Amino acid sequence: MKTFHLSSVYELTKEILDTIGVTCLFLDVDNTIRKYGELSPDKKTRSFIEYLKSCGITVILCSNNFKKSVKSYAGQLDCTFVGFSLKPSPFGMLRAWIKSGTRHSRIMVVGDQVFNDILAGKLMFFKTMLVSPIDSENEPSTVTVRRRMFKPFEDRILDNINPFQEAE
Repeated sequence: MKTFHLSSVYELTKEILDTIGVTCLFLDVDNTIRKYGELSPDKKTRSFIEYLKSCGITVILCSNNFKKSVKSYAGQLDCTFVGFSLKPSPFGMLRAWIKSGTRHSRIMVVGDQVFNDILAGKLMFFKTMLVSPIDSENEPSTVTVRRRMFKPFEDRILDNINPFQEAE
């Protein structure tokens, strides 16, 4: 199954989700909807999550961080969450799927890392979408190393024509 991509998670719209048949998003947290170290969601993220919910999209935050770290952030967005999801292991995705109560074919995993987010989604045969990190300058060195290791895979995803961009 193809991995979709957008420059930013904030480009996701109801129209795009309807086109690919998605009613539930498993959203990565760090560097997908928040910068590393941020404790509270910014205005843009709050508006984005509210927009998705108003469109009837179920949003579940999936993070490799410990529950304590994610719980507060998810609470501020009034979202269900799965902490310590152990991505790329599919076990966190399985927990999120159970929490969602959504049909498998209607779920999409959205994240900024090929190795963690996209691979976890692929292992569960979910639809996946790679987005650019919101702050690649301040990410931990382990993430930077993983990005370099998986750059060829990311390039293959990004080389595909974005089906959501209007022809120029």
